[in-house]
Formats: sequence, structure tokens, C-alpha cells
Amino acid sequence: MSWNDGMRHQEVRSSMPDVTMTAQQFKIVFQVTKEFGSIPEERLAAAGIPPHCSVDVLELARDIRKSVAVGPVDVHIVSPDFPDGRTLRVSGPAGAEDGTEALREFPAATARYWRPLIGLAVESLGAEELRFRTGYSGDEVDSASALLDGLFAT
Repeated sequence: MSWNDGMRHQEVRSSMPDVTMTAQQFKIVFQVTKEFGSIPEERLAAAGIPPHCSVDVLELARDIRKSVAVGPVDVHIVSPDFPDGRTLRVSGPAGAEDGTEALREFPAATARYWRPLIGLAVESLGAEELRFRTGYSGDEVDSASALLDGLFAT
């Protein structure tokens, strides 16, 4: 890749907006993320998702959830291809007296499976079980989790 190609790539990269999710939207996404264990392994394999990704994404979500109580969260999705990463900001009520933000970094190779895993969990549970386990409808989940698509748009 030439220097000019790298600059063009960087310009496109920096022009893409980060994604901001409200605490309520994250709450919906988190509730479904907790249900990743209900996805049969054969469905993960058919979707080309490595089995460890569901556990890794759940750990990321738990980490964010803990941080939301502290204040705004800035999660950097990092990748060797994009050293500056993408950022997911989760905005919650500021709870930290010093006004600091909790910062986390997470590899893009795993994070890019978050949205597809949510789709598989919704399908695996079905509408009635989804509402029972999470308290949310498929439309509410889709609306909140659609924000994750922006992290990996090309």
C-alpha cells in the first residue's frame, strides 16, 4: 500500500462517526447479551462465529455495565487494521464525583460478532421467551442493537 493509499484510508476512517448508546439502549442490549448461552453451538458454527466469542462479548458487556454506574463509558474497539479503533460510547447518569469516564478497549475481531450474536439469541429464544427472559420485544432489541452496526460499517 502506498503512502497516499494509507492517507485515503485514514481520511475515510476518521470521517466515520463513533456510536453513542444511551444507558437504556445498552440495558436492552445487555439483557439479550446475557442470553447468548441459549444459542445452540451448531447455530454458532453455521453462522461462522467462534464459540468463545459469545463468552468474550458477554464479558465486555458486563464490564461496560459495571462502568455505566460510574459515569459515561468510552469503549474502544481496536484492530490492527485500524489502530485508532472505533468507539462505542455508553452514556449514563454521571455517578463519579470527579467526573472521570471509564475507558475500555476490546478487539474488533471479537466485537464484530456482537450484533450477529444478538440476532441469533433473538431467533433461538423466539418472541415469547425473549420477552419473558429479557423484558423486551424483538423490535425493542432490534432498535437498540442496530446502533452496533455503525461500529463495523465499511
